[in-house]
Parts: sequence; C-alpha cells; structure tokens
Amino acid sequence: MQDSETPWEPEPVDAAAFHQDAQPNINRAPYDQVFGVTFKRAAHSKRVRYNPAEPAPQMPEPWQGSGEAVVRWLFSELPGTAEHLLDGATFAFLHDLTLSPGAATGQKANPGLDKIYYVVSGMGRLYHRPTDGSPVIARVLRPGDAALVRGDELHSVANEAEDELRLIVLGLRRSGETPTRQENA
Repeated sequence: MQDSETPWEPEPVDAAAFHQDAQPNINRAPYDQVFGVTFKRAAHSKRVRYNPAEPAPQMPEPWQGSGEAVVRWLFSELPGTAEHLLDGATFAFLHDLTLSPGAATGQKANPGLDKIYYVVSGMGRLYHRPTDGSPVIARVLRPGDAALVRGDELHSVANEAEDELRLIVLGLRRSGETPTRQENA
C-alpha cells in the first residue's frame, strides 16, 4: 500500500510515442493555475523513456550514450512544444534551498523576477496571494511538483513536516526589468 505522502509515479511512455503528437503542454499535465501561480503536479505529468538519452551516434565509444533514462518534462519553450509561460525571461539565478522542519521563507514579492520551485524531497506548502490584503491560498508541495510563481505575487514556502524540505529554485528575469539589491535575499 502506498502512503499518501508519496506521489504515484506513472509508467514511463516511449519517447517516440510521446513526441509524435506534440501539444503545447509538453508534459501533458493539466495546469493548476490560481492567481498567476502555475502548478504542475508530479502525479499528473508523464514520464518519458529515452533509450539512450540524447544519443550521439557520430561520437566514438563511450560517448554515444547508452542505457535507459526517464525524463519528466515540466516546462518547455522549444518550438512545437512552447507553453509561452516564460516568454521574454532570462536566467537570473539557481538555488538549492533546504528548509528545516518548521522553517519558512518570508512572504514577499519580487517584481520582474519570476521563480520556478521544484520539490526534490520532503513536503511543504506554498502560500501565495496576488496582492497585499487579498486572501492567502495554501497549496501542498510534494516531491516532483513544480510551481511557477510570478514576480509580483506575494508568496512564501513553509516546511510543516518533520523532515527537511529541499527545493531547487530557478530565478528568471523578465525582459525590461532591472535588478534590485534585495532580490536574492
């Protein structure tokens, strides 16, 4: 029996079958979007089997690639699969964030700086609200979940479990925005 904290992992689909019917949403997962925050749940997204991953037949051994790799596509702006969620965005930073049990980030907005949160391990919650004074919406974060938070959204991440919550945080600057000293604090 599977515990409720571990998301169900769908069987990987063959890469040829997955890519023959390209859709705008590359991972075929429904968006769970509330007030600008876009969630992609691990349990809803397809896992794709590549054999091998990124083959390189023009290269000599052992650089050709071998073995099986499973990829969960979360966001894509590639032609034919573009979701247009990250249009005009450029890389700003990459963080590996670990929150101890009971720890939380402060609720703040970073205008012009969108963030993608990817849950590596543990469980937590993402609290967000579109503007100061609006209702706070709490969403559960589980391993494999990804969330895109727009820079003008007030938001915070909390670890309410007994184990550490580990996330990868990708910062993306929207074109035309200038950085401030407080953004990466």
